[in-house]
Amino acid sequence: MSSGDSSRADALWRAVGEAAGRPGEPTALTEKVRTAAWRIVDADVAGLSADELYEAVLPVAFAAADEKRQRAYEAIDAA
Repeated sequence: MSSGDSSRADALWRAVGEAAGRPGEPTALTEKVRTAAWRIVDADVAGLSADELYEAVLPVAFAAADEKRQRAYEAIDAA
């Protein structure tokens, strides 16, 4: 799919972003989610309930993925 055909994908990403909410204040955990999620270990999430974990991590993970998606579209458009 070219970036010119991405209106449906953009709408989907906007809807997911609205559902995920805005990222909160940066913490060590959310910074790891944004930059190196594969390095998260049990100690990073110790003491968080499943709800707290999802509320903290989902918006940050979505924002990071959306940023990468936007950079990819920009690279395609520049080519």
